Amino acid sequence: MTTTVQMTRNEIVAEIEKVTRARLGKSAAEVITSYREGRLADPGAVGDALVLADLLDPDDSLLPAT
Repeated sequence: MTTTVQMTRNEIVAEIEKVTRARLGKSAAEVITSYREGRLADPGAVGDALVLADLLDPDDSLLPAT
């Protein structure tokens, strides 16, 4: 049996924010930017949040400009 979870953009952002602040003490935007620039020391610590960030539109305001 497969379980599907649907999340709105706001729910995704809230979860990413909760995880990054709890585990690294940094905002979601800071963590995602650091990750995409190759400066995040331990991406595995927030791997679940980074996967959620991939669900956002590429031009989402939370994500750094590419």
